[in-house]
Amino acid sequence: MVKDRELKKKIKRLEEKIEELAEENKELKQENKEIKRELNLYKNSNTPSSANKHLKPNTQGLKAKGKGRRGAPKGHPWANREWKAGAIPKEIHAEECPQCHSKDIEKIGERHQQQDELPPDIKPVTRDVYRDVCRCNKCKLKFVARDGRTPLQGRFGLNLMVLVIFLKFIVRGVLRKTAVFLTAGFGASLAPATVQAVIARVAKAGEAEYEMLKKKISTAALLYIDETGFSVLGKNWWVWAFRSDTDLLMVIRNSRGSNVLEEILGKAYSGTIICDCWRAYDFLSFASIQRCWAHLLRKSKELCSTIAGRHFHERLAGLFNEIDRFNNKERAQEQRNRKYSKMTKSLRKLIEHYSQYDECMPVIKYIDFHAEQWFTCIKIAGIAPTNNFAEQAIRETVMVRKIIGAFRSENGTKVYETLASLIATWQMQKKDLRAELYRMLSAHMC
Repeated sequence: MVKDRELKKKIKRLEEKIEELAEENKELKQENKEIKRELNLYKNSNTPSSANKHLKPNTQGLKAKGKGRRGAPKGHPWANREWKAGAIPKEIHAEECPQCHSKDIEKIGERHQQQDELPPDIKPVTRDVYRDVCRCNKCKLKFVARDGRTPLQGRFGLNLMVLVIFLKFIVRGVLRKTAVFLTAGFGASLAPATVQAVIARVAKAGEAEYEMLKKKISTAALLYIDETGFSVLGKNWWVWAFRSDTDLLMVIRNSRGSNVLEEILGKAYSGTIICDCWRAYDFLSFASIQRCWAHLLRKSKELCSTIAGRHFHERLAGLFNEIDRFNNKERAQEQRNRKYSKMTKSLRKLIEHYSQYDECMPVIKYIDFHAEQWFTCIKIAGIAPTNNFAEQAIRETVMVRKIIGAFRSENGTKVYETLASLIATWQMQKKDLRAELYRMLSAHMC
């Protein structure tokens, strides 16, 4: 009887332990599910690894281990600035010894250095502008005198407006801090609302050139296109980037659909597009489309937790490397056409083989839906197999989104897309930003 009671007690304790472990297991599964959901926001096929530095391996101590060094390579641009001729001389003479303060010193040599400096006080200059108001005795036209350097309206000159644009779009300054900087650094007392008004006026002056940029993009032979979300008045809008070899167009719309492509490119666009697998791009039925291998390989890499998935990813990576090897040399068009057919067949055989594995099916469907558009870069010379150029172009907007969070008005989207497009295009063309802004403002405001 005693043994039976002890056995029952042990069984009861075991049952309680099992219940406790089952409850703990349930909690751990729920926690694991939540962690995976959170991680998926950062680590997914649509987010490049460069955007998640906290998910990269730790590189601290590489120099000590002899595996390399952090920072720019030796001899990178601006490591050593060239000396300028005709610099203003400045002589510094010693009066006493800095240690014992003795006046008994003698000059035994000279040290030469060159420095770039700004004036100690950069203050705005207020001018009273008086313009002649005239009438032509021949055609009776009434007009006011212009000099091409002084805006017809407003309280601010061109140089001040250019500085505001630099602070906003180059330094990524928010309105409040831009106003504080202008006051503290230059003695120009501007309220945040005034800074915004100046930016809006400059954008208004750039509307004509922005429309010309739209037309250039619509006729470009090759375009890299990408889009990213951006909150506008609490609603999800989309920033679209259209990048050609020489131009970059940003448009902000409340749609991620094909209507944006129709607005910018039109139904009959017949150039070449590099993009991801978003189905809106299927609207461009006359275009030659290259789907992004970077997106595909990020997606297939997620399968590496299984043996079949890892092998599938490695085979896809091998095809990508084969693209690179083939395009490294000049090829005749006939060679390109044969290689395109051969690699497309290889891809079809690959997805047919791995379709027997359930874990591979999401990636197989991703490939199969656009099976003829993965090797366009083989058939047409000069096309990249990835959409990295568009992702690089849109990265600046992603940084702005992190800083400001959202646009507070629809008008703000028009101001941003106009100036961001023009400035990015001038940078791509390696033009002098200050000179281009000054030229644009002189032409439309003075």
